Amino acid sequence: MAGAGREELGMEVMKPLIDEEDSDGISDEEQENTFLPVKTHYQLENEEGITFIQTLTHLLKGNIGTGLLGLPLAIKNAGIVVGPISLVFIGVISVHCMHILVRCSHSLCQRMKKSSLGYSDTVSCAMEVGPLTALQKRASWGRYVVDFFLVITQLGFCGVYVVFLAENVKQVHEGFLESKIAPMNINATGSSSEKRNTDLRIYMLCFLPFLVLLVFIRDLKSLSLLSLLANLSMAVSLVIIYQYIVRDLADPRKLPPVVGWKKYPLFFGTAVFAFEGIGVFSLERNFLHLVNKSHMGHDNTQTCRTSVKFQSKVLPLENRMKDSARFPQALNIGMAIVMALYISLATLGYMRFGDEVKGSITLNLPQDKWLYQSVKILYSFGIFVTYSIQFYVPAEILTPVVTSRVRQKWKLLSELVVRALLVCSTCAVAVLIPRLDLVISFVGAVSSSTLGLILPPLVEILTFYKENLSLLTIFKDVFIAVVGFVGFLTGTYVTVEEIIYPASTVLANATGSFPTDVNATDLVVGLK
Repeated sequence: MAGAGREELGMEVMKPLIDEEDSDGISDEEQENTFLPVKTHYQLENEEGITFIQTLTHLLKGNIGTGLLGLPLAIKNAGIVVGPISLVFIGVISVHCMHILVRCSHSLCQRMKKSSLGYSDTVSCAMEVGPLTALQKRASWGRYVVDFFLVITQLGFCGVYVVFLAENVKQVHEGFLESKIAPMNINATGSSSEKRNTDLRIYMLCFLPFLVLLVFIRDLKSLSLLSLLANLSMAVSLVIIYQYIVRDLADPRKLPPVVGWKKYPLFFGTAVFAFEGIGVFSLERNFLHLVNKSHMGHDNTQTCRTSVKFQSKVLPLENRMKDSARFPQALNIGMAIVMALYISLATLGYMRFGDEVKGSITLNLPQDKWLYQSVKILYSFGIFVTYSIQFYVPAEILTPVVTSRVRQKWKLLSELVVRALLVCSTCAVAVLIPRLDLVISFVGAVSSSTLGLILPPLVEILTFYKENLSLLTIFKDVFIAVVGFVGFLTGTYVTVEEIIYPASTVLANATGSFPTDVNATDLVVGLK
């Protein structure tokens, strides 16, 4: 009986995010009758909610551990003065857009008589209540647009993870071979050099079967222990990284304060990409919290049905907080800590390594000391586990499109096949386009800027246009949307140009090694 309940819960979790109906056939109109009153918004029945400290912890986890490592190279693309200032500017705007989404979600829940709304549903409802008839008739398009950009963003994250794993394991493996072979015979140098030239793509392909098996774990509850260990390993790694980079810092006056405009769009894409990391971790944490309570005898099927739809931004955490009135305070504190870590590691990392800084700062750590080799191992473990969590949203969106078209007995097999193909697609991008720093900057400029900067202010205008928005608010929203759109255009232009004509970038990044090794050191940016 308990096993059947868990199976039913698992199937509820895998329902399509873009579907208008629940997997059991209950329509939105019928489900409205089962929602709690709006006055108990986000205080679901039989749910204790998460505390202020837990919310703050989830905010930190959702933003720390991935994009953080690629920011030193981003500072290099902006300058030692312009880079940190721009990070603060983008961070403040991103946090403000998170507040906008929460406020719009609250207002639309009241109007639509909904218990809770996720990001895509908030955009769809805002279009529905907006002033333009054309948008009202096509309100469902808002949900599809958000889901589309979510898929691009999350699969982009996963593609970078493949490169990150291959790169760091390659360095650890070669360091191990050098330490073992060098003392043994005089020919060690030639042998070690031959090993060092092993193509990075070989390491990527070696990870492929393990990643496929990892994403076959459909229940995120099964990853709760691994996720905890991953968090601890990345926290320890960050401490070791900080203690290394604070030594032998270069004089910042010797570093360029401003870099040409040609490189700045690469910085913009990476920075926006870094601040777009909260969604899936929040979803994973909240869902684990819901499922972990199921063994206590609570009926959480309806709760999961309304909660697992939340896809991005801060809405998942705000929806689950015990005292949601304190969420803005938790968001401000959490993101202030995140910005402090981003700016400090990015600036110190660039000051420590200068023009030699690489796509991931872990790649600048010494290969002849096992303390720093262990950092690469620990962080790689954390990224490996995080792959499955980042993979959750695109799998949740895409797999039901296929499984809904096959017979019941083939649903599980078809779902596993779709998951395997999605993993292969992320690996294929990593193998075919080793310049993933540009691909990730492209994803950041196109997808993350759309989700994080362009849509939220437009949603605010659509949601509150009847409430006589002040000219200052309208100007502010238009300004943010324009900043995001300009970043969208320039980031797309520069990254596409660099992908098509990579010679100048390759020559600039090369440090004297053989060209086949260029992608092995400088090509992972914006690890999210």
